[in-house]
Amino acid sequence: MIGDISPDKEAPAAQEDGSPAGKPAVGDLGSYLRLLGDETRFRIFSLLTRSELCVCEIEDATGLSQSLVSNHLAALRRAGLVDSRRDDEDGRWIFYRANRDAAAALRERLVDLLDVQLSSGDRRRAEEVCRSRR
Repeated sequence: MIGDISPDKEAPAAQEDGSPAGKPAVGDLGSYLRLLGDETRFRIFSLLTRSELCVCEIEDATGLSQSLVSNHLAALRRAGLVDSRRDDEDGRWIFYRANRDAAAALRERLVDLLDVQLSSGDRRRAEEVCRSRR
């Protein structure tokens, strides 16, 4: 399971499947979809799949407040979708980027979800239903 995505919860030490916190459990697609179903989180995650950004750059790109950006980043980090690093020269700056492994796992799960193979019986019944509508 992906870590709890509510903003006021601590990041879990490990996920239910035994994988460490911050590493996505690919099996729980519903949690990813609920998390990214929030338009703001989806916008932020999309930006971070393209470039590493600090909070102020995300603010500028989205027009959102610092506190709102920070809360959404926290939820994305707890879920393992976003990583962060401190600037080597000035430790006050923290940069965020999409976790490439998590993004790849999510992409793979979505492709699997959309690559539905109907059984021959379901396909035949669907064709019959469509013919009866004509």
